[in-house]
Amino acid sequence: MIDSAAFVSYLEKNFQFISGVPCTYFKKMLIYLAEHETELQLQHVIATREDEAMGIASGVAFSGKQAVVYMQNSGLGNVGDALTSLAQLYKLPMVLLISYRGLESDRAFPEHDIMGEVNEAVLKAFNIPYWILSEKNWETEMNLAVKEMKNSSSPVALLVKDGVLSE
Repeated sequence: MIDSAAFVSYLEKNFQFISGVPCTYFKKMLIYLAEHETELQLQHVIATREDEAMGIASGVAFSGKQAVVYMQNSGLGNVGDALTSLAQLYKLPMVLLISYRGLESDRAFPEHDIMGEVNEAVLKAFNIPYWILSEKNWETEMNLAVKEMKNSSSPVALLVKDGVLSE
C-alpha cells in the first residue's frame, strides 16, 4: 500500500484542490485528508455525485489551479457529459483518480464486474490517457500523468486497484 502521508504530500505539491465521491479503495487517503485538513494546503470537498465533483474541479481549473477528482469506477459512467462537454471541450487539466473495481479482489461484488471489464475501453473511447497506479512505481506514474495533463491541458486518469491506496 502507498503511504497516505507520502501520497497526499505529492498531491499537495502538484494540486490545490481535490474532490470526489468516497470509495473504500481511497479510505486511507480520505482519512488522512480529514485528519490533516487544517494543516494541508490542498482544499478537499466531498461531492455527492461524480459529475458534481467534475463540475467543481472544472471551476477550479478555470481559475488556473490544478485539481484531482476521485471516484469509484462505476462513477465513470456518471461523468460522461461533464467530461466531454465541459472538461474536454474547454481543455481543463485535471487528474481523475478512479478505483479499478471488478477485478479478482472484487469478484464477490457482481455490481462491479461489468464496469471493471470496460474501464479501460471507456477511457479509450473518451480519449482519456490513463495509467494504472502501482505501489512500486506510483510516483513515476503520477509524474507521467501530471506531465500529460499539463502538456495537453486536458483530463487524464489513473486507475487504482484494490490495496494500492488502502488496505
